[in-house]
Amino acid sequence: MDGLYEFNIKSPMGNIKALVKLITNGNNLSGYVDVMGKRNEFNNGSISGNNLSLKGKISAGMMNIQYTIIGNVQGDVLNLAAQTNIGNFNLQGKRIS
Repeated sequence: MDGLYEFNIKSPMGNIKALVKLITNGNNLSGYVDVMGKRNEFNNGSISGNNLSLKGKISAGMMNIQYTIIGNVQGDVLNLAAQTNIGNFNLQGKRIS
């Protein structure tokens, strides 16, 4: 599960590239979300097998996006379902390192 995952998010503003770094320590999950030139760390996540969950905030320009994410890792693919204060999204990223 540990690694750096790349996402390409289709938005009304065009394609947005995002990086998600996952770091496991037992059943604890930490890392960061890097989007629109801003790195937003999280350290309150948890894992169970290949499943994960976490909550956090992304500061992107003038916006603060609160999120709750559940997901799983299948091989080198990270599947996420994100509930945010601006809508719900299903995302898929690929491990790049």
